[in-house]
Amino acid sequence: FKGVPADYAVTFATAGSRGLKIADSPEAKAFKARLEKIVAGLAKSGHGKAMQVAVKNATGLDLESPDTCFAGGLSLSKEGSFTGGLIIRARHDSAKLAAHAAAKNVPSLSAGAAKGWKAQELIASLGDELGQAVSNFPAPGQDAAENKEDIGVFDIDKDTLVVAQPKEAARIIGLLKGQGSSYALPAAQRSAVAATGQAYAVVSVNAAKLPASAELAQSGFVSGLFAMGEKGSDQVMKISTTFTSKEKAAPLAMQAQGMLAMAPMMLAGDPSKPETAEEKEMKALAGEFLAGIQPVEASGNQVTLTAKWDTLKLYGIMEKIVAIGATKMKDMPAPAKK
Repeated sequence: FKGVPADYAVTFATAGSRGLKIADSPEAKAFKARLEKIVAGLAKSGHGKAMQVAVKNATGLDLESPDTCFAGGLSLSKEGSFTGGLIIRARHDSAKLAAHAAAKNVPSLSAGAAKGWKAQELIASLGDELGQAVSNFPAPGQDAAENKEDIGVFDIDKDTLVVAQPKEAARIIGLLKGQGSSYALPAAQRSAVAATGQAYAVVSVNAAKLPASAELAQSGFVSGLFAMGEKGSDQVMKISTTFTSKEKAAPLAMQAQGMLAMAPMMLAGDPSKPETAEEKEMKALAGEFLAGIQPVEASGNQVTLTAKWDTLKLYGIMEKIVAIGATKMKDMPAPAKK
């Protein structure tokens, strides 16, 4: 979380996937190749690859590198606006990026001494598909003067990019240089993350930094955590919620355990109604997924849900779901031409 401001209400971080079975193994590469074959022929199925090539050609940044990782977060106001930032830790070619921005006349920005460019215009310059996608991005609220700045992409060094409004980017850059204290997970959350093995994705919520409300105070919610990691041949998930007291935690624990107990019955459905082969397969896949979820653990003021899936079995579940979705899309009638 180095570089992520400590006053963010929601923070996240990913780790590089090098050496992990889930993303950087012969099985992972074979799984990806099978998925690409399944979706081949679908409308826009090749656009993602084309966008990756466009990004690499313009910036030298390889989005599929197992060493690429991200960190960031955001703060929320009572009015619903947000301030935040994204740190991209990825090897790229600074000279190539600057040359591309100059050639495309992308407007420049500054965050202190750091130079950058307007993010929306820079992303749009990489191709029409990216331009269309970025036009739908949410923007920080415009109700406060400090939120009227454009979001920029700032090139810090050959391994680091920061995406934020200039003032926030300057703060993040300072933290990256060791000027101040970055966000740190609470002790209880650190132990939960460690229990996932080699963690590769973490999201943390700090209630003390959320906008105050009567409902939030009444709930007793203190913090929340989502973490994914790899332990041996398994993918491990932890979802942990902390409250102000055991009594505040009890309702969530009971509700979560009740939902888990009800899930198999809901999957069973009405035996008197006929099911298609696709419906039967989807129920079987849901059953396999649910089998990996362990009973809810309530310990004092903390409620934790743990799930564990064998990596190869998880590949199988995802592959079948994608195959079903691809078949449905191929069977859909083409939209009428105007």
